[in-house]
Amino acid sequence: MEILPYKKNTVQIVPIGGLGEFGMNSMFLRVNDAGIVIDAGAMFPDFDQPGIDVVIPDYSFLDEHGIKDVIKAIVITHAHEDHIGAIPFLCQDIGRDIDIYGTKLTIGFIKKKLEEHRFEHKVNLHIVNAGESVRFNEIKVNFIQVTHSIVDSLALFIETPFGNVFHTGDFKIDKTPIDNRHFDFAGFARAGEKGVDLLMADSTNVERKGYTLSEKVVGESLEKIISQSVSKVIIACFSSHIHRVQQVLNVARKLNRKVALVGTSLVNAFNVAKGLGYLRIPPDVLINDRDIPDIPPHRLIIITTGSQGEPMSALSRIVRNEHKRIKVEEGDTVIISAKTIPGNEKPVLKIINTLYKKGAEVYYEEVSEVHVSGHASREELKMVFSMIKPKYFIPVHGEMKQLHHHMLLAREMGLHRRNIKIIEDGDVVELSKKGLRYVGKIQIGKKLIEGSGFDEVEEIALKDRRRMAEDGIIIVAMVVDGKTSELIGDVEIITRGFILLSDSENEAQINEMKEIVKERFYSLEDAMRVDWEYTRPHIRSALKKYIKKRFNAFPVILPIILTV
Repeated sequence: MEILPYKKNTVQIVPIGGLGEFGMNSMFLRVNDAGIVIDAGAMFPDFDQPGIDVVIPDYSFLDEHGIKDVIKAIVITHAHEDHIGAIPFLCQDIGRDIDIYGTKLTIGFIKKKLEEHRFEHKVNLHIVNAGESVRFNEIKVNFIQVTHSIVDSLALFIETPFGNVFHTGDFKIDKTPIDNRHFDFAGFARAGEKGVDLLMADSTNVERKGYTLSEKVVGESLEKIISQSVSKVIIACFSSHIHRVQQVLNVARKLNRKVALVGTSLVNAFNVAKGLGYLRIPPDVLINDRDIPDIPPHRLIIITTGSQGEPMSALSRIVRNEHKRIKVEEGDTVIISAKTIPGNEKPVLKIINTLYKKGAEVYYEEVSEVHVSGHASREELKMVFSMIKPKYFIPVHGEMKQLHHHMLLAREMGLHRRNIKIIEDGDVVELSKKGLRYVGKIQIGKKLIEGSGFDEVEEIALKDRRRMAEDGIIIVAMVVDGKTSELIGDVEIITRGFILLSDSENEAQINEMKEIVKERFYSLEDAMRVDWEYTRPHIRSALKKYIKKRFNAFPVILPIILTV
């Protein structure tokens, strides 16, 4: 076991995810024999990762480096998937009873997520409120209210005997929040007065000048667009965006429209938020999706998932005419009320273009104020620096360009370059009375998850999927006499997604492949032909060599040998 070195009486910080990338936000913080994990997020898969549902950090490093046993708790800043999506996997890798702390909505979302998984140990969920604090040995975590695109979001002021750390979480300064829960300026100022050695702040919008618009702006824009629509309105947003759902419900009541929710994750999030009292449902507005065909189009609003172009989302299925109750028709209005996450631009653009072809009116962030960011712009970030007055700074939550620009902003605010560290996932830094220093780096991998359980897809399987997507698959079916080691009947060649040179030569090319297979088969010793583990690689190798030379292609080749 490779032990992660720890120097006594220091604050050790290791970013697990979210630094140098968007998504998988997670961080390990340790003081002597106590450690906490801040957030445990997931990330959307890339489009060269077919069949993958989410990407998460590989938390096995906690055991490999001997630090799993010092973890006292998991502390969550808010309930977005890029901060809670990997919690079941982290709990599984910790492998013992563990405590999780978060606000009421955050814990509600986590509880729903944990119900989909089974553990042999206890996961204890603790609700905390802004203004409260929790102690883990020498680590005291103070929870401070911030505004974001989801309710119940927190910043963390972490006090230790060896240095104080302030983690903003995801935030913006919204002066007119939908739920009237205001950004806690006094809490930030008190932390600054008490003394902050290290600030770690959200870098997402550091390149944006000015201030981020309030969520209230979106409500006004949605009302204007919906009031002008003469047919049904379809609104796509993140399932966790409770503010947006509330705004749509309010507009629907005002304009005498009915609202249907479509998409499993959206319905689940709605039910959790409603059960915890975070939504005010106007009477006679909400309908079941089964009742959609009974509502006149000019009286209907549909809220759905799929704002990122996910192929199996409700919006994508609607656009492909695969939804049994909803079709996009000429004159409909479709609002994509979310920012496109980097990497998802192509599928989102494809949906937008298809909607235009169907005759719909389409509204999205670039052409209308149907979405505002939940992250602070430059002037808000400057305000945080002014309130916190940190000695040292680490930019977090962003790709390398955001981290770099946040470093430049920190220098504008008076910090010396030597007091700013730009670090990435796996980097180890140490805060002490002597200052902040870089210690080294550990390798933290990623896990590719398929389905709703703990099933991990290995890289070799992903490679085969890419090959099938690019070059197709060739199946070679053979029946062998177990006594004589002779072929029974002809070899059968089946291709899927593999393009032959021309239709006119199709049969001749298939016959060539059959002859290659038979020639290699009969070149093997009689006793070995019936051993399919021995024979299959030889068949695959011969056909692979032929196809590369003849077609310059690399399909997946799957020999199937039946012995009778």
